[in-house]
Amino acid sequence: MSRRLYFGLAGVLIAVGGAVLWWALGGPVSPPPAAHPIADLRDTTTVGWTDRHTATIEATHATDALTALGYVHGMKRAWTLTVWRHTALGTLSTAFGDGLVPVDRHARRLGFAHHARRAYERLSTATRERLQAYARGLNAALRSNRVQQREPFLHFDLAPKRWAPWHSLALARLVAWTGTAPTAAPTAPDSGLADFRAADRRLRRWLRLHGRSRSVAWAAGAPGDTTRTVLFAKHVLGATANPVVQEVVIRRPDAAPTVAASLPGAPLFPTGRTNGRRWTYLLHSDATLVPIEVDSTEARSRHERIAPAQGGEQLVEIQRHGARVRVGPISPDSAWVLEWPGLRARTDLPRWLATAHLDAQRDAAAPDFHLVEGEGLRVDSTGAWSVQGQPPVVDRGPASILVGRSGWAAHQADVLRAQARSRPVAPAQWSASDSSAWAAALLPTLLPDLASLNAPDSTTIDARSYLRNWDAVYDPASIGAVVFAEWMRAYRREIGRRPTPTDSVFFAGPRRRRTFRAAVDSLTRRYGTDVRQWRWERAASERRFFPVWAADSLVAEDVSALSSTRFAPLDRPGRGHASSLSGGPARIVPLPLGPAPTHWDGWMQGPRGGLTVRRLRFEPSRFFARSLLSRTRPPPVSVGQAPIPNTTRLVPPSP
Repeated sequence: MSRRLYFGLAGVLIAVGGAVLWWALGGPVSPPPAAHPIADLRDTTTVGWTDRHTATIEATHATDALTALGYVHGMKRAWTLTVWRHTALGTLSTAFGDGLVPVDRHARRLGFAHHARRAYERLSTATRERLQAYARGLNAALRSNRVQQREPFLHFDLAPKRWAPWHSLALARLVAWTGTAPTAAPTAPDSGLADFRAADRRLRRWLRLHGRSRSVAWAAGAPGDTTRTVLFAKHVLGATANPVVQEVVIRRPDAAPTVAASLPGAPLFPTGRTNGRRWTYLLHSDATLVPIEVDSTEARSRHERIAPAQGGEQLVEIQRHGARVRVGPISPDSAWVLEWPGLRARTDLPRWLATAHLDAQRDAAAPDFHLVEGEGLRVDSTGAWSVQGQPPVVDRGPASILVGRSGWAAHQADVLRAQARSRPVAPAQWSASDSSAWAAALLPTLLPDLASLNAPDSTTIDARSYLRNWDAVYDPASIGAVVFAEWMRAYRREIGRRPTPTDSVFFAGPRRRRTFRAAVDSLTRRYGTDVRQWRWERAASERRFFPVWAADSLVAEDVSALSSTRFAPLDRPGRGHASSLSGGPARIVPLPLGPAPTHWDGWMQGPRGGLTVRRLRFEPSRFFARSLLSRTRPPPVSVGQAPIPNTTRLVPPSP
């Protein structure tokens, strides 16, 4: 009997342990509400929650569809849009402590909130009603216990405040600003821009949104056959670990379906398709720092108050010179000012609504972009592509086209051309290619100079051997990629620019041998003498950060317990390169704020195909989340065909 009892107890323990493990790995996950009443909804609207973290919206009216979109954003991206709103309104110090006063001060000077309110007042009645509809859905989600009981809100005892419609215009300005790279004419070191640049760097590091210049878009198809034209977009989103883009499908009985990538907090649709049209925009915005002679009679000032949670109020003075804002001194009679479209009472909202077929005037010409440049690609119902705006890089091939802003985009176009010579078009494979046409063309011109290295040691010999056998592919296990990257970084320091295959530098051979030795020494100090450990996945490791938790030195409340465990930086093996279609880091010309491993890939194939996406999604609160996270690329997800296990009916309130 005792043995039977032991076996019985063991069986019970195993069953209980299995149940606990299943509960831990799978949840607890409560389903979304079956119904949610929302005031001023015109008709019942259905939101479908797919098992691929996308959403579908079934609505009768465009305004109801926007209410549902706000509801989706509130349910799926509540923490992200809450942090973004505090950043855009310059109220971070109110929520997280006076360590963030400098970020608030910078946001106030950039006028995200001030100019958003002015732009909202100038919207047409129809457009304002659509933005109000979006805010209604967003507020319904933010007021729900399902959102307010989530861990970040509970930890900071932070209840989301009511979302005013103009807040979305402030967020749109914040997104546009993260797509700028303010430039100025060369000046003396004491030009007065140091404080502005430091404040701007602090704001961008807080959000972990940078590297937008590395975004690209391309289209490809068989020559003479545009019926299966593919439109592809890669949106680089910096180093944030929080999910940003939300994919949605919007269906209405009186319009063609819209499937789009949307950004939380506002009806922004950088990539999507509807009514036979496909589009993608790179979300770049121009900002310039200009020296001017100061005329005190023309200067205008306004003042805003910052009220930190712990400290006393602080007054911020914003001095304007026409449509420009003063950012730093040069001399008593001159100053630096910022020129940026966001400093005017304009908005891109009408253009985004028209693009997604959610505006009031369907037959009217699409309004212009004002905050972003509108650079990108469009593909019409016949499969023909057209360039939008004036992107700096436009590469047209026999069966492809690529647009971008980075100098690396031209090298990515070389890879695309080579891929487009094969058939059929395969966006899932092409966009994951780690091959570099730039490295493949450059390496053979440099290797001969390494043949005459004087008395190389065993480590140098091994490094040269790996380099000679490298296939110009930046895969995680590649050792040649590491050696080449470090060599090119040292060589660039010598010649002052990025090497090219046509370089004819005086004394090139000695310089290349000297910089190769320097690269080997640097790698030896970093990784040791065993060259087999010099792998690209280590040298270019991808680190993503959870905003707020990654800035614990600025946050008043002690977040160390979670910022070092659940919300600790997310590390993944590195792969790819800025010159490959997959994208990636470029150690020879790094981004000012460091690598930007977070990106969103999406493609649409054929006139009636849906949207397929590839993006990393990580749930930090799930048990064993880090241990179970795959080290390989995320699989592609079909936005329109994902199963829908749960739905929520948004209904008008009972009379």
